[in-house]
Amino acid sequence: MAAMHPPALFVTGTDTGVGKTAVAVAIVRQLAAAGVAVGAYKPVASGTSAADVTGDPWRLWDAAGRPLSVADVCPQIFRTPIAPADAARAEGRAIDESRLRSGIMAWRSHGFVVVEGAGGLCSPLADDTLVADLARDLGTALVIVDDARLGCIGRTLATVLAARSLGLSVAAVVLSEVADPGDDATRPDHPRRIAAAGQAALVRRLAPMPILSLPHGARAILPPADWVALGHRAEVTPPGG
Repeated sequence: MAAMHPPALFVTGTDTGVGKTAVAVAIVRQLAAAGVAVGAYKPVASGTSAADVTGDPWRLWDAAGRPLSVADVCPQIFRTPIAPADAARAEGRAIDESRLRSGIMAWRSHGFVVVEGAGGLCSPLADDTLVADLARDLGTALVIVDDARLGCIGRTLATVLAARSLGLSVAAVVLSEVADPGDDATRPDHPRRIAAAGQAALVRRLAPMPILSLPHGARAILPPADWVALGHRAEVTPPGG
């Protein structure tokens, strides 16, 4: 019988550096503020350490109100800022692929878990595990994140189509303003105008899926979403479930 994982959403992206952690933190923070017993799980991280209070695991842990421990948020952490499997090898270690899947069980008593991957949907987490593989095995629907800049339509649609071709369900898309868009929003090439046009185009093509945004420096995703309902509504059944 398949393990009974806690209900969850899996935050992934079109690539690395597109604002996944900011989005995951915002979702966790909203759930915690609403009184949901929320856990945060990042199966593997590189380029940080368990003691780095500015790293992704600590940011997620803080947003959740510091339940359990940072080690439960991210059980496998490597210092070198390269692909996780390579970062592990640089330290004479290896990623435990079974633990990528079992680590979420630390949060089984929580009402909901926000999982954050590394890199893009098809990025390798380990030699034999892509982000998409882990999302499928955990039975989680996806929140796909892209940087709110030129090209967001193509990058996002390609990732949504890839997810669906792999049998994964997409609960929502969030365009995250990674860089400060600056002033003079009247310019036709202003980043926020490009992002707004991209968001409108994605709404036309992906409705009724929610297409949301996280402005630069903001703490909340707009418009507000019912993340627990989205997770249950788009739930994927893991193999053998």
